[in-house]
Amino acid sequence: MSQRIGTVDHFFTLAYRKLFSRYKIQLYASHNEEDFHKKILNLNAHYIDYKTHMVDTSKQKSSSTANTLYEIYVKKKDHSLAELAMNTAAHR
Repeated sequence: MSQRIGTVDHFFTLAYRKLFSRYKIQLYASHNEEDFHKKILNLNAHYIDYKTHMVDTSKQKSSSTANTLYEIYVKKKDHSLAELAMNTAAHR
């Protein structure tokens, strides 16, 4: 998945993640907050560790949820299981 670097902060965050974080694989990226929360519920239901990152992609200073990019990262060893969990309904 290619990423467009919008700010210097985002660049350093990506560089840090690639170098030092165990959560290197981007599993999900979207501007849809509701879908983002559903995906997190699915990961939690399947006991999969993840990290989230939210980036403001707007050019202007007005904050809108449509301009926020929601990202989920997982460990390389958990990627396959996480993909399956993301596409299933959360069990309660």
